[in-house]
Amino acid sequence: MLRKFLILLKISRPPLWIALPLVFCMGLAYGQRGLMNPAFHFTPLIILQMVMLSFPICLFTFGLNDVYDYASDQLNPRKKGIEGILLETRYHRMIKIAAWTVGVVFLCVSAATANLANVYFSVALLCLSYVYSAPPWRLKIRPPFDVVSAGILGFFAPFALGYSFVDDAMAIPFQAYYFTCCVMGFHAFSTIMDYDIDKRVGDRTFAVAYGKRAAALFPAAIFLCSLSIIHENYTKCFFMACLVLCALTAVIPSEKIARYSFLAMYLCAVTIVSVWIATSVLR
Repeated sequence: MLRKFLILLKISRPPLWIALPLVFCMGLAYGQRGLMNPAFHFTPLIILQMVMLSFPICLFTFGLNDVYDYASDQLNPRKKGIEGILLETRYHRMIKIAAWTVGVVFLCVSAATANLANVYFSVALLCLSYVYSAPPWRLKIRPPFDVVSAGILGFFAPFALGYSFVDDAMAIPFQAYYFTCCVMGFHAFSTIMDYDIDKRVGDRTFAVAYGKRAAALFPAAIFLCSLSIIHENYTKCFFMACLVLCALTAVIPSEKIARYSFLAMYLCAVTIVSVWIATSVLR
C-alpha cells in the first residue's frame, strides 16, 4: 500500500503542485471582488478548489500522460527523479482509477459552487488534460494543438476558475490571454529537451515538427512583447531573462541547455508570481 501511495506521489510531480494554485490565486487577485478588495475572504469552496489544483489535478494530468507515454518514457533518462518516473505497466490500471476518481471529485467541488462558468472551465480542464495524452486525439503529438492546449491547461483554465469566484468569468482581462500565450511558449520550449527521444519513438511534438530552433524562437517572440504589455519592472526583467535563455538555445540547440534553462524559468516564474500575489494583497 505504501509503495502504491509513493508511486501516486511521484507520478503527480510534487515540484509542480504549486503552479496551478498560484495561477488560481492570480485569478482571485485580478477580480474586482478579489484579493485586493478589503471585503474579500477565503471561503471553504475557494480553498478546496485551490487545493484540488495541486496534487489531485497533477495526478490526473501527469498520471494519464505517463500511462500513454510509456513507450517514450522507457528511453527517457529524466524519468528517474523529480521530473517523473517510468510507470510500470502493472500500475497503469491503478493510475487510471486514481486519476478518474480525483477527476470526479474535482467536478463535484466545482458543481458545489453553483457557478456555471466555474463548472465550464473545470470540465474544459479535465477534458483537455485527457485528450492531450490519450489516443485517438493525443494532442501532445499534434502541434500546434499541443501548445494551445498546454496554455489553456497551464494558465487560462485555472486563472478563470479563480476569477469566477470574484468577477465575471466571461470577461477575462487581456493580461490573462497574454500569460496564456507565455505558457504556450514555455511548453513549446520544453519540447526541446526530449527532442531526440520523441523523434525516435515517432512522437511529433512541437520541437520535432518545427525544429528545435523554432521551438526556442517562438517563446522568445512572445516574451519580447512583454516590454509593451507588462508594467511591473521585475516581471519585465524575468521575461527578458527568459528571452535571453531562449535566444541562447536557438543559437546552440542543445537539449541539455534547454532542460536546465526550462527548470530555471519555472523556478523563477513561481517566485515572480508569488511575489506579485503577495505585493498585490499588501497594496
